[in-house]
Amino acid sequence: MKNQLAMLDKKGLHFLLSSYSALDQYFHIKEPGLLYVNTDASLVTLAQQFENLSYPGFFFADACYSYTDTTIYFRCVDDLVQPFPEPFTPLSILYNTSRDVYLDPLTIYRELRQTDLTRQMKKSPSVNTLIEAVKLISRYHYTINHNTIPELPESCLLPVNLQKHLLVSILLSRYPQKGLTLLMSSGFIKHRWPEIYSMCEVKHTKDYHPEGDVWQHTLETFKYRKKADLTLSLALLLHDIGKPIAKGTTTKPFHEHSELGAGIARQFLARLGFSRLIQKNVAFLIRFHMIPWALKKLPLFRTEKLMDSDLFPLLLELYRADISSTFKGPEGYYDACRIYRNYLKNKKSPYRTVKGNTVRCR
Repeated sequence: MKNQLAMLDKKGLHFLLSSYSALDQYFHIKEPGLLYVNTDASLVTLAQQFENLSYPGFFFADACYSYTDTTIYFRCVDDLVQPFPEPFTPLSILYNTSRDVYLDPLTIYRELRQTDLTRQMKKSPSVNTLIEAVKLISRYHYTINHNTIPELPESCLLPVNLQKHLLVSILLSRYPQKGLTLLMSSGFIKHRWPEIYSMCEVKHTKDYHPEGDVWQHTLETFKYRKKADLTLSLALLLHDIGKPIAKGTTTKPFHEHSELGAGIARQFLARLGFSRLIQKNVAFLIRFHMIPWALKKLPLFRTEKLMDSDLFPLLLELYRADISSTFKGPEGYYDACRIYRNYLKNKKSPYRTVKGNTVRCR
């Protein structure tokens, strides 16, 4: 965030951190996040300052600018300290970075640490309320009664770029399972992300997955995620998306679900506008997410290329979260890490032990 703020200062813009960025500052959130600012600069001024400025058409942003590893969302206001109508009161807090002070135009400072969210704008469009509720409970300690969020009708339109923004906001947060659960109960996922909804309809064998169906298992994996990496988080969300269409046997009910899931994931991510690199990397993690379990059984020539990939550490993290959400212990993960470390160690040497004999490999 420091780099982005320094850039705004350098361009001479008057701005205040708003909504989620102000709350991140207040709650000392370390997870990476999108940057939200209020500015009294006009769209014309912003366009002059930022060559690749775009206009997403979001209800909470007039313009946005992608900068290295994040996106800055600008809201153009006439008065920086004038409260902007928000569905929930915590979003009205502001932060002045130059003076290191918080601004509380609605005097809700004491409410910030309360747990329950209550709607501030009763007439706010239901989709706006849902989006902000999902983002708030995913990122912070807040909870909300799902019955207070009306179910979205199937006919409710939601632009693809806003769907992508919502998903990224959830996955870059501390508690993505909370936001995803609210999205599911609201009917959002059923109507807009049917590939994900189909996981609710697939039951797991309790001997292997006591946590529940495929969807419940997916939510559980996020509790074991150590960092909010977007590529890893997308892979966690979609790693079992191939199970609903897998045609297996009694002993292997989800045969080839990894390969099937990789293809479905690429199509889903492409539809939401994710980059080809993200699509490729997430598909890689999904396709091979069972490999760490099989490392000790497979010959080196079958796994060497995979372990050479820069994505293999993320693959191990995916595997760790996956098995941690089941009844299995962490032994399989530790075994996979040991094999990977030994491979990297041996790779540095031109010699390798093969069937008890030391041979030169290069």
